[in-house]
Parts: sequence; structure tokens; C-alpha cells
Amino acid sequence: MMAFLAPTEARTRLVDLLNDTVFEAMGLKEALEEERRALESQDLEAIDRAVENKSACVSNLQRLDRERIDFCAKCGFAAGPNQMSELIAWCDDNDLIENRWQHLMVVAAESSALNMTNGAIIRVRQQQFESSLSVLRGVTPGANTYGRHGGETGGFGHRSLAEA
Repeated sequence: MMAFLAPTEARTRLVDLLNDTVFEAMGLKEALEEERRALESQDLEAIDRAVENKSACVSNLQRLDRERIDFCAKCGFAAGPNQMSELIAWCDDNDLIENRWQHLMVVAAESSALNMTNGAIIRVRQQQFESSLSVLRGVTPGANTYGRHGGETGGFGHRSLAEA
């Protein structure tokens, strides 16, 4: 391996980068929790704020991840699933990088679970909206879209609201 940095310098720089990444990941988790509360209360302004915060955090996390991958590559570790474990084995003699990395993975998993919950809330709200709209249009909510021969059966969206 042809690293341009000593292991101690690489460790210091990577810990700083991981600290920034953990900070942004915690911000994302907070934005997802804010989004969930806003979805549950159906507060549109709060949803907009949460989505803006979430988008900013995701953008920053993507930038930081590219920086981490590039930094590891400059230290001689090819991008891929083993990049961090190989770098950790090379320069992390006090488990500082490993601990930061594991903390980041925990926060990422928690954020992923929150994001899935928020998606489920959105899908339920969408189904409720579509069901209400079907009733207003005078069709059976949840009616099949296509009949036995592939033609439309007059389900969702077939009548205008003016006709309902």
C-alpha cells in the first residue's frame, strides 16, 4: 500500500470527517422524527420544514460520504465494501475510528427505520385520501381498476367530481 499519510495523521483526519458525518446523521434522524410528528398531526408547514431539513442533511451526508471514500482511496484503499475495515486495520490502533464508524452505522439504521415509518404513514394517508375521493366521485373505494378482459371497470377517477 502506498499511503501518502502516516497512520496517525490519517486517523486524525478520518475521525474529524466521521465526526462531521455523525453530526449530519443525527440531524437527519432529528428531521425524520420531526417529519413523523408533522405527518401524524397533518401540519403542512411543519412537513415542509422537515422535508427541507431532511433534504439538506441528505445532501451534506452524500458530500461527506464522497469525501470519506476519496480520502480512503488517497490512503491506498479501494472503494468498496471492505474499504473502511481495511483502513481501520491499518491505522486505528485505539479503536477511535471503529467506534465512530459503528456509531454512524447505528444512527443510519435508526434513520432508515424512521424513514420507513414515515413512508408507511404517507401511504396510509394517500389511501385514505383516495378512498375519500372515490366516495365523492360515487365509485366504490378500492374497486378493481381493470375487469376480467383488461378493460377499465369504472373505478377510481372514472367520473368527474362535477358528476358525483
